[in-house]
Amino acid sequence: MRFLSSSFIAAALVLTSFINSPALANDPPKKPAAKEEPPKPKFDYVEEEGEKGRSGYVYKRVAKPKFEEPQEVPKAEPKEHKPAAKDDHGKKDDGHGAPPKKEEKKDDGHGAPTKKEEKKKDDGHGAPKKDGGHGGGHGKDAKKPAVPAVSAVYDPAVIKLDGNNRPLTPVMFTNKYADYFVCHKTIKTKFKETVLAEMNTFADRMGLPRAQDMPCMIKIAKANTKFPGAVYIEFYTDVKAEKECIKMGECGSTRLMMLFPKDKTGLHSKELYRSYVLTDEKKFRRANFCVSPDGHFLGEKHCYVALHPDWLFN
Repeated sequence: MRFLSSSFIAAALVLTSFINSPALANDPPKKPAAKEEPPKPKFDYVEEEGEKGRSGYVYKRVAKPKFEEPQEVPKAEPKEHKPAAKDDHGKKDDGHGAPPKKEEKKDDGHGAPTKKEEKKKDDGHGAPKKDGGHGGGHGKDAKKPAVPAVSAVYDPAVIKLDGNNRPLTPVMFTNKYADYFVCHKTIKTKFKETVLAEMNTFADRMGLPRAQDMPCMIKIAKANTKFPGAVYIEFYTDVKAEKECIKMGECGSTRLMMLFPKDKTGLHSKELYRSYVLTDEKKFRRANFCVSPDGHFLGEKHCYVALHPDWLFN
């Protein structure tokens, strides 16, 4: 056992001597270890002391990115436009030093050159025909179609009437009191719906049958009536009431609205008030209602009386 321990100690001493032995002169020099450079910051910071935080890190402001200012480009001088050279006879040169060739006259097949086209057309009577510019009435001499006159009293945004305050559509029915026109293409659909809704509201208040949305007629009063030339929008409770009112002039169940302008001087002409008349001969009921252009109820009276209270004393 003593021999084994001594040999083991000797081997350990030999190994330590090799490990701790100095480098010989023949050994190649070892390269120094490369220093790890710190990573570049993601942002460019302003050169300043900054503010130190709790963790010891110094906070600095991030610098704005630098932009190169655009440089002005000098303007290019415009090229001089030289007119084409002309020869002695005033003809333009084609650029090859020779004047252009004359246009050859075409032959019509009979050995003689073709005649020049006549400037003026003949209308068949030996006289030159006047052309309007395009031959179809589109030139200066063609007259434009006359635009129909529009009413200066009634607002075209509500009802379309001509200069005589009559619809532009043909008359559908007539009797000794008025001429009747259809509402279509004359009054706006929204205004028609407003009138019918207000009319049925008053009918409900009076306990009378409601008016139907069709037919809708525009009535122009004749000269022998109380308001000659007045414009009405009329509805009916049923087909029977429609026929009696239009064809025979007997309106037992009246459902109409009179468009009443505030005045006809032009200052407030197109302020159209709505004057309603509802009657029922079976229940002996009759009532008038006046509504302003913006839809305010002014009272149970004719709009003329509502706007002119002294009318009864005239």
